[in-house]
Amino acid sequence: MKILAGIDGGGTHTRLALARDDGTLIGYAEGGSCSFIELGLDSATAELARVWAAAWRSAELKPRRVEALFMGLGSVLSEADARTNCDLAVRLGLVHPDDVRTENDAWNAHAGGLIGQPGILLISGTGSACLGRNGSGLAWRTGGWGYMLNDVGSAYALGHAALIAATRDADGRGKRTGLTQLVCKFLNLSDLKELFRKIHYEGVLRSTIAAIAPQVVGQAEAGDTVAKEILQTNALGLVEMVVTVARKLELDAPMLALTGGLIDNAPAFRQLFLGELIRQHPGLRQAENGLKPVFGAVLLACAQITGPNMPSSFIENLRTSSTSVDASS
Repeated sequence: MKILAGIDGGGTHTRLALARDDGTLIGYAEGGSCSFIELGLDSATAELARVWAAAWRSAELKPRRVEALFMGLGSVLSEADARTNCDLAVRLGLVHPDDVRTENDAWNAHAGGLIGQPGILLISGTGSACLGRNGSGLAWRTGGWGYMLNDVGSAYALGHAALIAATRDADGRGKRTGLTQLVCKFLNLSDLKELFRKIHYEGVLRSTIAAIAPQVVGQAEAGDTVAKEILQTNALGLVEMVVTVARKLELDAPMLALTGGLIDNAPAFRQLFLGELIRQHPGLRQAENGLKPVFGAVLLACAQITGPNMPSSFIENLRTSSTSVDASS
């Protein structure tokens, strides 16, 4: 029996699925980030090994090399970083060197959200990115450059904007906003002036700043003007990414799949984004009934064996067997 593995690794979580070569899911596990760029190679190796072992325990099978492994990781953009992750998987004994492929996590999100078909995939989670592919196989990507290079429309971007809004409020340069009190409470500050030390010297994890985002959405829903402006700016940033991909690939009426913790779990932000997107590109149609990114990674692992024309039975078996798994984006 051949076994395939798919990994979806973002800024805060790693999800790993094992499936038989007929598409039946047999094992699943979750863990923390396994990005060697963020954690260092030793910590990333340890976390990947832990999640790998947990997935095989879930399958009630002894761990072994799989016949195909696709790793979709948010921290991977360059070929050098992709090779490092492939080498890491080989050193851990997860797969033979010829049977592993690593790409940015936008690829497996695209495969899952659009079930391997052409269209556009937008990620709005801890980070953000947009990837499109047309019927000729041409692909174009926007965003995904990381939080220091304008990760617009992401949970981090909303949280970071809240920190800035709080400092502007404190200075009198900006509008009064409830975000100031929110930031103090969230970061356990007795005075906003402690923010300087907290950010610059004590350090705050990117995931912690991203975790402020749902409360920014809540403030906007409550009528806070500054929070509403933050949502508007970031929604427009996501629209720009999608419209650019559609233009580059000459997609007049593409299917659009959405994934990510922010866009999935913040209805107000999602509707703001969709309303502006439809206004700017009315031909877009929203994809439905897609698979979660980790199962998109399994589809791409299958494609390493079968090529792009994988059996429809594989897709249906994977869909059916994965329904019991809460692989939240």
